[in-house]
Amino acid sequence: MGSSNFFDFWKKLCPFIVTAKPMTDLCWTCQLNNTLIFRSANLDEENKCERVKQQENHLFIVQQERSLYNKMVGNAKRACQENVITELCQNSPCSRNIMMHYSFDYAQQVHLPSNPLQPGPIYFLVPRKYGLFGVCCEGIPRQVNFLVDEAHLISKGSNAVISYLHYFLNNYGTGETDAHFHCDNCSGQKKNRFVLWYFAWRVAVGLHKSVSLNFLIAGHTKFAPDWCFGLLKRAFKRNLVPAQSVLETVVNESSSVNIAQVVGYEDGTTVVPVSDWQAFFKNSCKPLPGIKKYQHFRFDDAHPGSVFVKEHSESAETEFNILMSDSSFPRGAPDVLAPPGLPLQRQQYLYKSIRKYVDEPFKDTVCPNPDVMPNVEQDETVIITETRKDSDGHERVKRGRGKGSQRGQTGGGRRGCGRGHSRGRGQGENNGV
Repeated sequence: MGSSNFFDFWKKLCPFIVTAKPMTDLCWTCQLNNTLIFRSANLDEENKCERVKQQENHLFIVQQERSLYNKMVGNAKRACQENVITELCQNSPCSRNIMMHYSFDYAQQVHLPSNPLQPGPIYFLVPRKYGLFGVCCEGIPRQVNFLVDEAHLISKGSNAVISYLHYFLNNYGTGETDAHFHCDNCSGQKKNRFVLWYFAWRVAVGLHKSVSLNFLIAGHTKFAPDWCFGLLKRAFKRNLVPAQSVLETVVNESSSVNIAQVVGYEDGTTVVPVSDWQAFFKNSCKPLPGIKKYQHFRFDDAHPGSVFVKEHSESAETEFNILMSDSSFPRGAPDVLAPPGLPLQRQQYLYKSIRKYVDEPFKDTVCPNPDVMPNVEQDETVIITETRKDSDGHERVKRGRGKGSQRGQTGGGRRGCGRGHSRGRGQGENNGV
């Protein structure tokens, strides 16, 4: 029987058994509620209704948050049409009395060199890593994608997020007086006190008249950056990308909505500096209690130093003061953090294991020859890492120890397929584990 006939008979005889469609951003709350509903067949009507109502309430809140997001995006598009804003460029703060909406998020990192016809051995190796951080102006729409070489990756925490946002607003912002931001619920990167302090500081020093920071419900976070990242990744998979300069071209040509912004080059030159915003605010601001239970934060120049919070879009607002007593927001600019560069052990790994897969013109750029290359003992104890994704789609790293044989040290595949000699399995870091 041919495959088409088989599927036809399957649909006729077993229509109740279907193939699951591809799904992302799975909501854990939805899964728990649906499981309770499925298991309520033998329960009384009261319990059944209670479980169904619980899921309905959750979906109602999700729909409210999605409606608010769509409303803000629609208002931003009308503002761009009325003011003939078609491209992102540098504008003075508060130069336009309009409202604009932005969304920002991290994407899964990419590895260079990248070849659509992937050589078999490189599957088990760890090529040079590049992070992706996108800020989308949805009124136009355009997204600036920050390309972060691992030599310039100080962290993926609040210092990096704030620095990239600050650079974007200074160099690509539309000059709006009122800004709305949307992002996911990742507390380590975006939903923390430092990001709140930064937006409160922007309003206090006159860079905006009002700012709102809004978080989508965990598990229901599909928004504009995911669309732009999807176009970018599709082009990335179809092109030979040996170095960052080619990656920049691929991003710019992937779609009219994508713009590439290099954070730093392989030779150590920094374009987008990462500053120590945490130290900049720590002596003047205080944490917001219960920050994780709130989804909406608002700041305005009529109440400098205050943040208005709501648990959901239709909840009542509550005001909190985030300034310490007898203090004000700091003036000036924070100190710039020096990029970490590539450790010698990582340089050695790239030179020995990855260089042969790089095209000749880019060998010295992507995998330069380190000045000193010490011999690595085959039987030394090494750290083995395993990278997994949590419910928000962000990477979490687990660590363990194992005997690093020749195979274990050069293993550590891009998809968690490397193996240590005795135990542990993981992706590997600077030492190529």
